Amino acid sequence: MKSKVLFWVIVYIGILLVGLLSDWHIVGICKYILAIVGIFIASYAFALSSIAGRTLKRYAHQEPKSGFVPDRFTNFGIYSCMRHPMHLGIGLLPLGIALIFGNIAAIMASGWVLAAAFWFVLAIEEPETMALYKDSYIEYMQKVPAFTFSLKCIEKGLYALKQKELSQENSKVEVTGFEARYYDILMNLVTFGWYSKFIKKAIADIALSKDAKVADFGAGTGSNALLMHPYIGKDGEIVGYEIGKEMKEQFLENTKAYKNIILADKSILEPLNEEEKYDFVFISFVLHGFTRENREKIIQNAHKILKKGGAFVILDYNEFNVDKAPFIYRFGIRILECPLAEEFINTDIEEILEKEGFGDFSSKTYKKGHIRLLKAIKV
Repeated sequence: MKSKVLFWVIVYIGILLVGLLSDWHIVGICKYILAIVGIFIASYAFALSSIAGRTLKRYAHQEPKSGFVPDRFTNFGIYSCMRHPMHLGIGLLPLGIALIFGNIAAIMASGWVLAAAFWFVLAIEEPETMALYKDSYIEYMQKVPAFTFSLKCIEKGLYALKQKELSQENSKVEVTGFEARYYDILMNLVTFGWYSKFIKKAIADIALSKDAKVADFGAGTGSNALLMHPYIGKDGEIVGYEIGKEMKEQFLENTKAYKNIILADKSILEPLNEEEKYDFVFISFVLHGFTRENREKIIQNAHKILKKGGAFVILDYNEFNVDKAPFIYRFGIRILECPLAEEFINTDIEEILEKEGFGDFSSKTYKKGHIRLLKAIKV
């Protein structure tokens, strides 16, 4: 192991000296174009090495603290689509850095670093690994390439690292801290303004009736309540159910001008005392953050507090094949969202609703069918 580390130390010192001793730089617009390319390559290289290292640490040891050197064969995560992601990352990183600084000699020398990575794998790493794991590794070699430049491989590696037991502790449904204080601003920033326009359209599609009484489950900052208010008028009522400290403070501040928008400091997981009080129960991008057991509790609460013929309206992810979805949706579901989100997407929510006393389903989909506004009537 020490000799391997020494090999890479010598290679990196060599390219560093080349860069420092050379004053031959790219100029003009090419400098900026290559710098952008360099940022991408360096980021890709860092991601490869980081994901590979974390995967080995978690899955390539018999015991959690059995040392740095792997003692168990793994083809999990990023290693299911590339045999040597860490070495590819180590080989690519100097090229990315050289392109960022525009040092021509360092860029040229980086080619030798990449060649050294390939040589190291073929001449040293592969024979050693084959001798250690024998037939298992030979079979693995036949199925998985040594290197690939596929971004999907990084996605797969990140998703695999993220997977944990599907428990409520892994949920991101309760937003706190900085994210909670600037939730509405952040949502619009990360969606380039799309979210506020979308949620406004979705609430319009609910077809809220004048003078309706509405329960807003997971009311957040009160932004949804404000969008619903014009539809129910001054004689209607919106009660927001929210327990997050920062969210409650914003809800009260944002809705203080409206006497018929009320905050209920109650958890939607706890049994609710009200019975047949509301015409609508609305829940927006909250239900997917709960386990199946807790979803059923929320649905039971919605059924209890709705009048007969009242509507439980769920705005959330639709059912779809995540593997076949566009990259932006796969990335959002598997990297940004909690593990419970994909489990929710694979769940027949209408079947659960029907068991809890709902029927007469109607729905409207958005974003090419990936998001759904589902309306279920209490029968």
